[in-house]
Amino acid sequence: MIKLNRTTEYGLMALRLMSRKAKQSAEFTSAREVADLYGLPFEITAKTLQRMKESGLIQSAQGARGGYVLQRPLEEITLAEFLELMEGPQSMVACVNHNPTDHPESGSCGCEYQRKCEIKGLMLDLNSKLKGFLSGIRLADLSDSDLPRVSARVAHLAEEP
Repeated sequence: MIKLNRTTEYGLMALRLMSRKAKQSAEFTSAREVADLYGLPFEITAKTLQRMKESGLIQSAQGARGGYVLQRPLEEITLAEFLELMEGPQSMVACVNHNPTDHPESGSCGCEYQRKCEIKGLMLDLNSKLKGFLSGIRLADLSDSDLPRVSARVAHLAEEP
């Protein structure tokens, strides 16, 4: 089971709010507004928005009427990209995203079972399919208010080979 960390959840909530506001006007959204609207801790919300700004998802403006606004349309951002920006490389097991420079002394991924592992190929395939599935979901799909249409789109992605 994939579990999102809280900052990723807060980021999705903030992006959805910004997306709705962008459809109405180019009004900025403050960290305080996001925190108050959803009952989130302000400091974590503010840090999450700052992190999303640094990743290029949103931009900010200073001042009394400042805050954050989408820098990229949510139609251009996939769930896979967002998860990687917020949580780092995603994989089912550690060795799937193995980088040989992580453990240069052994050339291994740090897994004590690597020599006898019989599931790494399966995990590579599963990870690839999961990443493909998540890459097929745009953040706009998650912020859309037409949830039955979104559910149908997700169901269609799950059926693809």
